[in-house]
Amino acid sequence: MYLVVLKQLAIMAVIAVIGFAVTKAFKFSKTEEQFFSKLLLYVINPCLILCSFDKEFSSQKLRELFIVILLSFVSLLALTIIALIFCRSKKESARSLDCLDKLSVIFTNCGFIGIPLINGVFGSEGTFYLMGFLAAFNIWLWTVGYYMIAGKMNFVKVITNPSILAVLAGIVIFCVPYRLPSLIATPCAYIGDMNTAVSMLLLGMLFATFQRPKTSLKEYVLRVVKVSLLRLVLSAVVMFFLAWASIIVFKNFENIRLMSYVVYIAALCPVGMSVSSFAVIFGKDESYASMIVVVTSALCILTLPVSIAVAERFF
Repeated sequence: MYLVVLKQLAIMAVIAVIGFAVTKAFKFSKTEEQFFSKLLLYVINPCLILCSFDKEFSSQKLRELFIVILLSFVSLLALTIIALIFCRSKKESARSLDCLDKLSVIFTNCGFIGIPLINGVFGSEGTFYLMGFLAAFNIWLWTVGYYMIAGKMNFVKVITNPSILAVLAGIVIFCVPYRLPSLIATPCAYIGDMNTAVSMLLLGMLFATFQRPKTSLKEYVLRVVKVSLLRLVLSAVVMFFLAWASIIVFKNFENIRLMSYVVYIAALCPVGMSVSSFAVIFGKDESYASMIVVVTSALCILTLPVSIAVAERFF
């Protein structure tokens, strides 16, 4: 399976390179980045989610979806514990970046990179299980993540998040004894299929418009190395044991290996672009957040296939 993952990552990397080249050639700016981000958030991802749930109802699948949500919350809790333990600066001057470090360890790019990767490797069935992780992810992001960076909760953001609304609507669609009419299902499928291309083009644009930090580059590099090791290495070890444990605990579920793989891969993606978005919204260091996203996105081409290969060998 790791060779399939590596091939899919290579394909995605090629699209990102195209996005990088086009951005440099036409001098795209933050305006284009915001357009692509909103297109993915408000249109493409919700359509892909709805299409993933447009299946024949199965009580077994519904139970498995809730198991995935449970496993996802456990994984996010484990990542949060890692962040709270290791992302603590001794110098008071460096503590302003601690919240970004914590968010970077906890919240992965499971939407922009996870969806096309899992869809490419496991198809619609894998994407269906990923919806459980995305539901837990968005709830955790707009509660725990929001509190970490803002010092308060915002439950309105949770219930109005487009991905959450799409998941809830998708569960309803999955449970009723009807399929979406072709007049709705076909356009949703066409739009949802744009996810891989648009998300990777956006990642290439992020590489192209990256701005060097105005303060000490050495300090930033050391922090980025530390966060990258936590996000891509230590997290992989912890997620491995959680996946192994979930396969044992839920061994009576026929698809537990696939379910565990989906949560495992989603939790090992690079730092999510939501970290950069939060940095902009709350006036944190945007350049530092972007650097973490860029570096971990590049490194995951190496670390993710290795993590998958290790899991394959032992699972």
